[in-house]
Amino acid sequence: MIQMIMRKVVLSMVLPVIFLQCAKGDPSVPETPDPIDDYEKVTVQIDQGQTYQVIDGFGFFGAHDVWWGNAADMWNDAWGEKIITDLGISIWRNEIYPPAIPQAPQDADWNKQLPVVRGLKAKADQHGVPLKFVATVWSPPADLKWAAQMAWAGDTEASRWEDPDVTTKNGGTLNPGKYPDYAEWLNSHIRLYEEEGIELYALSLQNEPAFSQYFNSCQYTVAWYNDLLINVVPDIKSASPGIKIFGSENMLLTEGKDENWRWFYHSGIKDNAGATANLDILAVHGYNDGVLPTSGSELVKMWINHSEQFSMPMDKKVWMSETSGYTESWETEDGKPGALGLGLDIMTALNYGNISAWIWWQGSQSDGIGEYNLMKGITPGNKYFVSKHYYRYIRPGAVRVHATVSSEEGDLFTTAFKNDDKGTFTIVIVNAGEPKSVSIEGNNLPDEFVMYRTNASGSEKCSLIETIKSVNNHSFVLPENTIVTLQAGGDPL
Repeated sequence: MIQMIMRKVVLSMVLPVIFLQCAKGDPSVPETPDPIDDYEKVTVQIDQGQTYQVIDGFGFFGAHDVWWGNAADMWNDAWGEKIITDLGISIWRNEIYPPAIPQAPQDADWNKQLPVVRGLKAKADQHGVPLKFVATVWSPPADLKWAAQMAWAGDTEASRWEDPDVTTKNGGTLNPGKYPDYAEWLNSHIRLYEEEGIELYALSLQNEPAFSQYFNSCQYTVAWYNDLLINVVPDIKSASPGIKIFGSENMLLTEGKDENWRWFYHSGIKDNAGATANLDILAVHGYNDGVLPTSGSELVKMWINHSEQFSMPMDKKVWMSETSGYTESWETEDGKPGALGLGLDIMTALNYGNISAWIWWQGSQSDGIGEYNLMKGITPGNKYFVSKHYYRYIRPGAVRVHATVSSEEGDLFTTAFKNDDKGTFTIVIVNAGEPKSVSIEGNNLPDEFVMYRTNASGSEKCSLIETIKSVNNHSFVLPENTIVTLQAGGDPL
């Protein structure tokens, strides 16, 4: 994945003062220009009668610093406060580390992770946030593995055999005679969470099963992955009936692209009734190859394919359970998408993939903000603020409703959610073009919305802008290359 890149940077710790840009009692309020007749007039039309997916949450992976960093840097109280009450994560993803052996040391273990688990639970409980803890396996313990040879996920000639030199690194596969042992190892880890008063919400049996990597990894063909689900999940469900199983955590590029989707894991699961019955959530990663992100307009067709071919006929929820690789620039730089592209890609996944969860890779690290993290310690970057437009305001239990735009330019995009439990209504709009005069229309909408906005210059960072009306064709100006959240019903947290 991306560990190979992130390891090369020298770790250092900088802890600046927290600044909550979107808290109540926002300080200075930037001025907004009055609508100008020359601006394109755009209507955002909301139809609450047409509903889609229910949101499970938004979140990220990891601790205050990367797991291979210093143990003392894993938990920071100000960091925990910020990600729960400002960014607003509602899902936290963790790795289940296998035991270290002399040939394969590990970056972390449960003792190293425990302060983060306890800290996040305490912060979530303090603020009444129903934080979902989810976990993924990168590799089973070495003594449960065999060597493996496979050309690709659909390789019907793949082979696996006993080899005493196999470790948790560089691929290999699970010994098919060890399914019960693997299930018990997973159950023992679930019990570690239970001992902390946490019911693990969801579990993935294998991260990116097509890839052999120099770090913890384990490969499965499509057929082997089906066998894994059929033979391991029942023992897990017997011990923890409420836990959700998500997978295969393969690439959206291969699970959704026109020329690929027929040949990979979700197609194989769909064709196998036993595997289908043992998987609760279809999960994909937003990469081409485990490192570089799949971004832009081509995502629309991939998400549509995935929805039409898999999630709809299988009646399964969909998660985007890992992505990264977006630069800290606002727009595309050196062929890599920036923060605005991230905002568009989240919206595409929500609108066309009907995802119920979006989970970024590394939330924070101590040595700076790069393509793979949102924060330097407790200092947020552009991708943080763009993510916040979704994370903080679209809360678990929110239901997506139909939303369209009238723009002729095709550069303004929107998504909308209502949350009956909280009494909130949220509209996110991304303007990837010139300034526009925007109005909101629809039946039974709130009379007014509070606007938060992030812009390219960095002068607005999910900042409180104004209160806008949704009645009598009231319009507001949306500046160029900005993302806004319109929030009604009070603070969603």
